Amino acid sequence: MKALKDTGFKQERTGYNNPDADAYIERWFRTLKEETVWFQEYSSFLEAKNDIDQTIKFYNDERPHSLGYLSPKEFRQSITSNVA
Repeated sequence: MKALKDTGFKQERTGYNNPDADAYIERWFRTLKEETVWFQEYSSFLEAKNDIDQTIKFYNDERPHSLGYLSPKEFRQSITSNVA
């Protein structure tokens, strides 16, 4: 909790009877496992970290999503370029 506070993140907890509250992060973890982790046999923590870091970068910067078939980065740029 201290690390979260030090970085400025706010921790949010969801109830056990409210599965939709964390659906987005659950879907992200499913994608991470299905597209990356389950296909690898990592020999070290560092190897796993590097692979997951690359996956996160690809997921955010290049991988098309259902956001007009844009990556999150492209989508964010498209909506912020229209803001004065």
